[in-house]
Amino acid sequence: MEDGEDYEIKDIQFGFRRFRAPAKRIYANRNVFLLDIPPNPIACWLLFWMPQLVSSWLQRLLPKWFLPTTVILKERNPSKADNYENEIDTYLHLRPLQGTHIPCLFGEVAVSYAKRMYQISQRPTPAILLEYIKGVSLSNLPTEELESPHLLGELKDMYNLLTKNGVVHGDPRLHNFLRVNNRIVPIDFEFSYPLPSDITNEDELETLKGEIEKRVRQAKGVKLERLVSGPVIVNGLRVRKPSGTATHNEQRGDEGPGSSAT
Repeated sequence: MEDGEDYEIKDIQFGFRRFRAPAKRIYANRNVFLLDIPPNPIACWLLFWMPQLVSSWLQRLLPKWFLPTTVILKERNPSKADNYENEIDTYLHLRPLQGTHIPCLFGEVAVSYAKRMYQISQRPTPAILLEYIKGVSLSNLPTEELESPHLLGELKDMYNLLTKNGVVHGDPRLHNFLRVNNRIVPIDFEFSYPLPSDITNEDELETLKGEIEKRVRQAKGVKLERLVSGPVIVNGLRVRKPSGTATHNEQRGDEGPGSSAT
């Protein structure tokens, strides 16, 4: 993490491994953090000298000792404990997709805040460590990419994969999906549930498409508003239209060709 960024120091207990790491909160109202893992010298040495096949096997067998340098830490919300357990169950059910189509679940940990003077000791908080995916949230995609037919195809592929594995994502909002190398990676499985064998994810796909269309309309509305309220030419001079001043067409009540004013 860069100097000057706000972060908390957390004590992490992951199986037999215990370490302290800085954590930066990602969302203001959620206990989700970007966690910087201190390097493990022995693990680094083994990964350097061992063949790729052996090192990959060790990473899967002992994830706690071979964590990436940056991971996602997601703490359990005491008021939403069922959602926490549900997300873990969904990741375990989708284990074959981890690392390729969804983030890896490295495991469950116990989190304590670094002790401060006069601080009363508290019970550790259960949390999960997830793979940090370097992608772009659909909520941050440019309008032209949201309108691209390629994006729709990627969404269909993603939902077909979830249908094949019998899972409904359960929370089809734009920020719960990342675009990574021309594919869609779903995240946040807190509201997921099993999909009946005779049903597809078509309804949820349509809901997400509706969210995309709504975002595109909003973006175009903001762009149009900026154009209308932008600079105008008066007597050859470029000036900005005063706030609350109507254009000639606005004064006439014109709404464009083919329109009818009521």
